[in-house]
Formats: sequence, structure tokens, C-alpha cells
Amino acid sequence: MNRRDFMKISGAAAGLALIPVCNVAVAADVPLTAEDPQAKALGYVAQSTVAGSNCANCAQAKGDVKALGCNLFPGKQVSATGWCKVWSKKP
Repeated sequence: MNRRDFMKISGAAAGLALIPVCNVAVAADVPLTAEDPQAKALGYVAQSTVAGSNCANCAQAKGDVKALGCNLFPGKQVSATGWCKVWSKKP
């Protein structure tokens, strides 16, 4: 292996080592607001006005009621009493 090949491999390995660190830093602790563009598009509200329909009993919800995530809003935390147009009852 010559010096040029060694430098190429070393540079690529150093760059690849940093990729997972960037994605791990994203957490689901950011609360979703009604002003979020995706929330607006899906008609998200923090307090449901539809009887018996809320994020806590939606099929898209994940996690427990205290820290509720949603498949539609990755990296965001939704209100357990919230609602959006994509709501569907948990099976």
C-alpha cells in the first residue's frame, strides 16, 4: 500500500466514524406545536375536540402516555390529549 492509498482510506474511515454521532443526537423530547408545518398540514391540535379520539389511543402513537411519540412526527413529542386528521383507533 502506498502513501496515497493510505491517506484515502484514513480520510474515509475518519469521516464514516462521525456519521452515527450526528443521528444519535436527535431526541424525541422536543414538544410538537400547532405552528409546526407538518402539524398544520395534518390539522394537529394539542387538545382533541373529537370525543374518544386522542393521541393516547391512536394507532400511530408510540411510547407511554407520559412521553408519547408519534410515527407521523419523528423526533417530536405529542400531547396525549392531542389529535390530528390521521387519527385511527389502536387495534
